[in-house]
Amino acid sequence: MPRQPKTYIKILEAALPLFAAYGYKGVAMRDIARAVGITAAALYNHFPNKEQLHYKALEYAFAQKVEHLSAILAETDTSQDRLSRFVLFWVESFGDNVIIRSLLQREMADADPARMKLLVEHIYQPVFDDVADLMKEASGGLNPHLLFVSVIGLVMYHFEMSPLRKLIPGYLPEQDSSDHITQHIISLLKNGILLDKS
Repeated sequence: MPRQPKTYIKILEAALPLFAAYGYKGVAMRDIARAVGITAAALYNHFPNKEQLHYKALEYAFAQKVEHLSAILAETDTSQDRLSRFVLFWVESFGDNVIIRSLLQREMADADPARMKLLVEHIYQPVFDDVADLMKEASGGLNPHLLFVSVIGLVMYHFEMSPLRKLIPGYLPEQDSSDHITQHIISLLKNGILLDKS
C-alpha cells in the first residue's frame, strides 16, 4: 500500500475495530467519522462510499501481515521447516490480533459474494501464491488447495474455540502460546501427511 496522508490512515485504523465489532452492515459512515473526530463530509473526501472504505480497511489490515511471508518462507530450506514457518505465520498473524480474527469471522458469516471475492483476491490468493509450491511439496500427494485451507482452519479454530477450550478438562495455559499451537499443528500434519518420512 502506497504512503497515505495521516488522516487517511487514521480513518482506516478507526474503521477496523468498528467493522470487526459490528460487521459491514452494522457500521455507518457517520460512526467512522465520529470515531476519527472528523465530519462525515471530510470522511467522504477520502472515501467515496462505505464499500471502498471497507475494502481499503481490509487491505490495510492484512497487507502488513502478508507482505513479508515470502521472506519468512525463504529463511529455511526443508519443506517441513517452511511449513512450520507458514503455520507460525498464521498463528502469530491471527492469534494475537482479535480485530483481524473478528473481521474474518464477520466476513465469513456475512458471506457477501463481492466482499468474499475481494478477500480472496487481496488476502488469500497472494498468500496461496507464496506457498503454492510448498503446499505441493508438503502435501504428500494430497490436494495442495485442501492442505492450504486445512492449515488455516486448524489455526483459526484454535482461537475461535479459545473461550470454550479453556473450560474443557485438560486445558493448560501454555496451550495458548504461539509456539505450542504451532508445534501441535505441525505434529498433526506430520502424522497426517507423513512429512517426516524417515
